[in-house]
Amino acid sequence: MIATFDTVLAEALSLSEDRRLQLVESLIPTLHITPDLEAEQIQEVQRRIDEVRSGRVSTIPGEQVFREIQLSLAERR
Repeated sequence: MIATFDTVLAEALSLSEDRRLQLVESLIPTLHITPDLEAEQIQEVQRRIDEVRSGRVSTIPGEQVFREIQLSLAERR
């Protein structure tokens, strides 16, 4: 059976944060991005992953991020 995008995404989201980071690290090199940007993008992603893993930066749940964006937009209206 061929997995659909939604199935793969759902399974990926069920992984622990550490395993999702490993998945992202594995997938990025497979993307065919403009070579000049690719190295910089990979470097930036790796820097951010290192910050999260080291504890210097903590993540925020997506639901909270979207809630804060909606509140911010509502305040501007």
